[in-house]
Parts: sequence; C-alpha cells; structure tokens
Amino acid sequence: MSPPLVAALVLLALAATLGYFRGVRKNRAIAASIAGGLEEALRPASTEYVNVGGAIGHNFTFRLAGEWTEARGVFTLSPRHSLLYLPLSRLLGVRDRLFLNVFTARPFRGEGHVVRDSDERRAGIEGRSEMERREVEIAGLRFVLLWRGADLSGALEELLRGMPDPARLRHFCAYPGTGTFFLRTEPAPGSVAGDVSSVLLRTGPFLAASPES
Repeated sequence: MSPPLVAALVLLALAATLGYFRGVRKNRAIAASIAGGLEEALRPASTEYVNVGGAIGHNFTFRLAGEWTEARGVFTLSPRHSLLYLPLSRLLGVRDRLFLNVFTARPFRGEGHVVRDSDERRAGIEGRSEMERREVEIAGLRFVLLWRGADLSGALEELLRGMPDPARLRHFCAYPGTGTFFLRTEPAPGSVAGDVSSVLLRTGPFLAASPES
C-alpha cells in the first residue's frame, strides 16, 4: 500500500473519530436541552428516561400532577456522530424530532388535528377522509386542520398561530380515544419549554366542561 494512501486512510480515520466524539457531545447537549425543556413545561412528579441507540435519543415517561396524569414519548436526534451517514440522513430529511403524548382524565369535546400539509398522508390519521377540514397558510407553510365530534377549527387555528414558531410543528392531535394530546415537533435549541407550554395553555377548548363547573 502506497504511503499517500496510508496517510489518507489515517487522516480519514482521525476525522471520523473526531467527528464521532464531537457528534456524541453535541447530541448529548441537545438531549439534555430537550429533557430540560420538557421538565420545565410539564413539572413532572417523577421522570424515567430510557436511552435509544446511544446518541440517537431517549424514550421518556413522566408522572404528572393535577389535570394531567402522565406524559410519554420519545425524542430522536440527527446522527451527528456519523460523518458518513450524516449527509445522507440530511438528504433523507432526518432531523431532530420530538414525539410527546400528554394524558388527561377529562373528557374531550371531539377529535382535532393540525398537521403540516406535506405530512398529512403519512400522519396515520384514521378516518381523515370523513373529517371536516380547512387549510391554513402561515409564514409560507401550509397546514391542514381536521376535526370531528365538535367544531374545533377555531381552537386548532388559535393553537397553531399561538406557537412561538409554527414552522417547528409537524402534527398536533387532540384524541378522545386515549385521552391524550399528541405533539410532534422539530425542536430547536431552547425551544421545547415554550412550544409545549404554548400548546398546553390552549388545550382548554378541546375539553368538555367538568361536572362541577
């Protein structure tokens, strides 16, 4: 093997090793930021995290107090630790992602969704062809509002427009079948607490009045 080729292989190995440790460190910092934002917004009584694939992400389960009973979900991170796979993952649209379910014991008025227009088909919304729908454009992005059981269109649009940056939202759902609010976002540094708090502050119109009220 020629000396130039050996030198090139050594440099490639060094770059890959350096990139791996930098990527792992970056992903750990992002994971800590997401977890911190979730805990700031949800104020859990207890937390449980389960690592997913090393530097790729975490599953989490929070026990909550008050009208929220539990939060569960996962956040997955871009493979910053892999110099070879990272460019391909970018081309494939792999980004940092947060999937959050917040459960409540209160009854819902109906089912409602806000979903990015480009994600509607793959969002897996059961019976979407039978739901009422309206399209909304914000900052050059198109979103679809879907609802049934009650006219939730106003509440859905208010929730979307009330987010600190609607471009981070991929899918919101109020789902009576499991008593959960679902949120899928592409989190930016320091964004999670604000995004989650903004959504939770606007969940009231999706819930039926309590018997005492």
